[in-house]
Amino acid sequence: MRPHHLDIFMSPGSVAVIGASRKTGKGNFNVIENMRDFGFKGKIYPVNPMTDEILGIKTHKDVKEIGKPIDLAIIATPREQVPRITQDCADLGIKGAIVVPQGFADADADGKALQDQLTRIAHERGIRILGPNTLGIVNAFSGFTSSFMSLAREKVPIGVICQSGIFFVGSSQFTGMMGKGIDVANGCDLDFADALDYFGDDDDIRVIFMHIEGMKQGKEFFDAARRVALKKPVIALKSARTRRGAVAASTHSGALVGNHEVFEAAFRQAGVISANDPQEVFDFTKALLNLSPMRGNRVGLVTFTGAGGIILIDTLQEYGLEVAELSPPAIKKIKDLSPAWMPIQNPLDIWPALMKHGMEYVYELALSEILKDSAVDAAICIAIAPELPENAHLDATGIIKKTAASFPDKPVVSWLYGPNQLSVSNMLEQGGQVVSLPTLPRAARTLAMLYGRGQFLQRAT
Repeated sequence: MRPHHLDIFMSPGSVAVIGASRKTGKGNFNVIENMRDFGFKGKIYPVNPMTDEILGIKTHKDVKEIGKPIDLAIIATPREQVPRITQDCADLGIKGAIVVPQGFADADADGKALQDQLTRIAHERGIRILGPNTLGIVNAFSGFTSSFMSLAREKVPIGVICQSGIFFVGSSQFTGMMGKGIDVANGCDLDFADALDYFGDDDDIRVIFMHIEGMKQGKEFFDAARRVALKKPVIALKSARTRRGAVAASTHSGALVGNHEVFEAAFRQAGVISANDPQEVFDFTKALLNLSPMRGNRVGLVTFTGAGGIILIDTLQEYGLEVAELSPPAIKKIKDLSPAWMPIQNPLDIWPALMKHGMEYVYELALSEILKDSAVDAAICIAIAPELPENAHLDATGIIKKTAASFPDKPVVSWLYGPNQLSVSNMLEQGGQVVSLPTLPRAARTLAMLYGRGQFLQRAT
């Protein structure tokens, strides 16, 4: 990975915590305590004139008293003190500052004036500033966090760029997990373009998720987005879509929200995958980590239930996908296993055949024939999620996983129905060959996203 100005934020060797809290223990939001619990091994210099030590570490009355090289400053003081402290950090040669407090452009006219001062300091003095109003950084790979909220350390290839700490604390509801995160918040200096550029070259990250309320550097962002989207998937959840949402965003992150339709058009042009809600973020992230893009929009269906297949036909069409016309050889192999009266077409209703020849044999043959068919670009599997172990003969997870692994260029998603949906779905997803979704519409729209990703990459090459 090439050197980047965000390196000092993501993997600092030494950190000054200015305005460090004296309170420790659960519920006290102590940045230093969180840093140590998260695994940070670098030097920590607390600055607090009201105490001599915090967590056994000697404190300093002022950042200028430390007298040691400092990579990064975390500033957690009242807002009126922040510009002066940031100037002091620049005087000391500190290259980066994370400004935690609220009350800047997200608040009143005085706060906006203070934030404007920070922007001028960054431009004139060369110190890079993240925030204000930010949880800052999470990097599970280097073991560093600036968050005052306690977070789990998970070395997963998901990078998060956001304007709210909820996407750090609540990552399990959005991306499922998070390996690295950058909360640009009010974005007085460092913004989405900087964060995207960083993650675009980061070998630890395979999928990037962005939460956007608004931004100031539109052109720089979209230039970076198109460049990065060619290398790895970028998902965006744009909030503040309505007039009232825009007003709320201006008081949350001080964002210039822009026109939602303009953002959506620009996302499409840049190859950014737009998500409408947290549910889509979760599904899309999981699929992009484990499945390949679709080359076309033709889908093969293997089902235990004819009714489920019919529902899925309607759902696929709603999302711009087609039910594939299977080739005659594929149809013949399934027909040979089915009763003579059974019409064989896509969707493949295999229940009568498996009643006669057994689930494992029939499901493997049907899914293999669909995936090897040149008229098929992806498959959806509908199967039972039975109670285990008493109904193990109805469990298709092993066969689906094994067969999907033989066709890595064609994504396979599933919908499982029955009394044990969650645990059987988790079993199916182990190994990363298949993604299981809890409803048929979510399965269809996830494949539609993979088709859109495939179309973008084909157009760009």
